[in-house]
Amino acid sequence: MAYSYSFMKPHHLPLAAKELDAASVLPLRANEAIAALNQALPGLRWTSGTEATAELDQGWAEFRLHDDPAQGAWLSMRCSLRTDYSTAVQDLCDRFQWVAFDEEPRLFQPHRAPEIL
Repeated sequence: MAYSYSFMKPHHLPLAAKELDAASVLPLRANEAIAALNQALPGLRWTSGTEATAELDQGWAEFRLHDDPAQGAWLSMRCSLRTDYSTAVQDLCDRFQWVAFDEEPRLFQPHRAPEIL
């Protein structure tokens, strides 16, 4: 089983959970996300132009870039259900000023505790 997180670039910060919608986020461009992930995760292995795998302190993770004309561009992270990856997600949000949400659903944003949506 796997767990998923979605990362986006916020239009403004801080972002209240109730504000999370298509108007509150900007496209997360592929070249920006690739450069950021390569910087943050030196052992990242790109298996295609849009997919990568990594071994994090918590365990395995798979990253995928999405670019949908109707929904915009974002980054997803798929990982094991066996451990808590929220620290890794928060680190990426803090470092790159991204927001993320998960399946619970919780909203992660830079330098704040996750908020229930």
